[in-house]
Amino acid sequence: MKKIVFLCLAFVIVGCGDDNPANSGQPVVDRSFDLPGGSYVQFRFIVDADIQQNVVLQGEFSVENGNVQMAVMIESEFRTWQENGTPDVLYSPGDTSGATFRLSIDDSATYYVVFSNRGTNAVKIKADISLFSTNEQSEI
Repeated sequence: MKKIVFLCLAFVIVGCGDDNPANSGQPVVDRSFDLPGGSYVQFRFIVDADIQQNVVLQGEFSVENGNVQMAVMIESEFRTWQENGTPDVLYSPGDTSGATFRLSIDDSATYYVVFSNRGTNAVKIKADISLFSTNEQSEI
């Protein structure tokens, strides 16, 4: 009986947390939004490699009325970028009107998906990006 209770608690803790998706995929970004010229928006997610295995960030986005720069980076590199430095990014398709991608993530960290509009006109972005993983507790 204790084993069943532990499994239920582990599932609830892992399955409900916004920052720790399990198995079926958890949206990081799943919406359309306007991004004014000269601005950016970030979406944060956390990976805990002790709980999550086989972590993949996968998705697509499209841009109406222009191009944006999109990048995935860890928190320290995001801070570097915010301070006008040149960050090391895990993924970026460059200045684009859209992309489809699949990125494996191996390390525990806080990550950011960033959309930056360096143009002067507002753009509309439609993004569907999710984090997929398995967890050790669900495999018991």
